[in-house]
Amino acid sequence: MSKFFIFILFLCFSCTISAQSKKDIRNNRIASETAYITVTENGKEVSFKDSYTVYDKNGNVVEQTEYNRDGSIKNKETNKFDSNKNKVETTEYNDKDKVTIKTTFVYDKNDNKILETEYDSKGKIIKQSAYIYNNKGFKTEKRTVDGNKKLIAVKKYNYSTK
Repeated sequence: MSKFFIFILFLCFSCTISAQSKKDIRNNRIASETAYITVTENGKEVSFKDSYTVYDKNGNVVEQTEYNRDGSIKNKETNKFDSNKNKVETTEYNDKDKVTIKTTFVYDKNDNKILETEYDSKGKIIKQSAYIYNNKGFKTEKRTVDGNKKLIAVKKYNYSTK
């Protein structure tokens, strides 16, 4: 059991070290990244593509594709950003490259996210969340409604200096 725990810690630590920041991606003009997995089976190493990521000039992820072991697409996600580098849209696709969920984001003049809307594959609203901020710019509340505008959740945020 302890070897398994050490292995998990190693994986977590190595993933953290290899992750690149947006700044590193931007400064080194990285356009894309492909990740491969190599496993040992019956004494032989077998490699396959795990994921493919595309970046914009600001280091934002504009496309992320994950693959099954056989090379087929497991899932894909695309993102769009505004001129202030705020994510304004995320689209999720299934293994057949069909849209499953699209989420849009709206921001105020201070770049605070004020509205998040999730749509199904047909463009119908699944749920919508509105965010409220205090005069210091701290998020104080998130109100979520379903596609029929029925309130389904209210999350309140409190801040402490202690």
